[in-house]
Amino acid sequence: MALAVLIAASLSAQPAQLVLGKDSGADLEIRASSGAKVTFSTTVGTVSGAQHQGGVVRARFNAPPLRVPSVALVLAQVDEGGDRDLYWVSIPLSGSDTMVIETKPGSRVEATVAGQMVGPVAAADNGTVRLPMVVPPGVRQATLKITDKLGNTTERPLDLEPPPFSRVRLAARAEAAVASSPLEVEIFVVKPDGTPDDEARVALSSPDGETSMRRRIAPGVYLAEYVPAEGESGSARLEAKANGQLATLDVPVRAGEPGARRSFWRMGSHGPWSFSAGILGGLGRSFDGATAGGMLGEVAVRLESSPLEALLDFGGNFLSEVDQYTGAPALAERSKTHAWLVQLGIRGSYEVLRALNVHASVGAGLQSQSVRTTLPLNLGRVEDSGLTTRLATAFGATYRIGPGRALAQVEFDWSPSRVAQYAGSTSSVQGMLGYLLNVR
Repeated sequence: MALAVLIAASLSAQPAQLVLGKDSGADLEIRASSGAKVTFSTTVGTVSGAQHQGGVVRARFNAPPLRVPSVALVLAQVDEGGDRDLYWVSIPLSGSDTMVIETKPGSRVEATVAGQMVGPVAAADNGTVRLPMVVPPGVRQATLKITDKLGNTTERPLDLEPPPFSRVRLAARAEAAVASSPLEVEIFVVKPDGTPDDEARVALSSPDGETSMRRRIAPGVYLAEYVPAEGESGSARLEAKANGQLATLDVPVRAGEPGARRSFWRMGSHGPWSFSAGILGGLGRSFDGATAGGMLGEVAVRLESSPLEALLDFGGNFLSEVDQYTGAPALAERSKTHAWLVQLGIRGSYEVLRALNVHASVGAGLQSQSVRTTLPLNLGRVEDSGLTTRLATAFGATYRIGPGRALAQVEFDWSPSRVAQYAGSTSSVQGMLGYLLNVR
């Protein structure tokens, strides 16, 4: 459901890319409730004519009066009920112009630009050729092919010398920063061709406080935090760097309430290499029909600014008593087992709504399984134990609340059968709930 809301709320542009000098603009569209205030802005060009019709807001992106390749980084800022959500789209703008080539009179000239052929065009008596070129952003070189009257052909690279353009933009998720309280900032980064850059090395800095990168939350969109210095008020400058480019943002800073102190738990809670720890409890059934319960301690370490966390889990699984070897009821045994475990894993997450992430994880490790068996015919009890491997996968969601995250997931555990005279296995499906506290 949350994923459907996210898709419905995404910002779109039609057409998705434009040719400057030929296309006048693109239609923008985003879904928003009737009570939301939607504000559009762009790095190049303009946005006009925003209209709210039911649950849809439409506007017009107007192409700039330029001829050189560029990319428009368009932002839709949606304010409603004290919350602010940001939605991004990039519109590649291909440059169009006529290039004059000088060669021998009567020669035939053609050029290949981004896989598209231009020409051939015959040179005039003065040896000049005028080639109408369409150059997408990110294309720096074309191939020129010249064939003279005698049929001699030469090919050479043609440096298009496109000027640089901005490929980084940032915006804040709130109107102002409050002293000693984190302000969430989104940084949008695109590749030279205008497509979102999911592998950019992004950094946020400020001379007026502390910053930390959290993770990528959408194609080309990176989430960071800024915390003003103690007692700071007025205005602060944020600087985002990615791919050798710099973008800046000035944000108002309001003084915090008297006596307010910076929270240790919030600082750096989601930055690169931050870690959290907590306890998870579960309840479900084994594949052999026993009631299964589990208790895990977990330590999670975020891998740089990626959406991945390395996991260390330790704890135990406990299964209710079951019958085994029931082919002859009089000779059936009743066995009860539990296992102490430790495993390593990795979890990938994706933010679908503010504070809400969905995730999937996989882990592998070892478990020490103990079995207590009641023998038939009043022959007594026996106990045994053994060491075995285990594998676990889980799917669920986390919600940021307080100094950490509430976690809910469905976990599938697999382990071998016939360990320590237990005919079945501890393999099970459990629903798990827990809370992870942000430690650093």
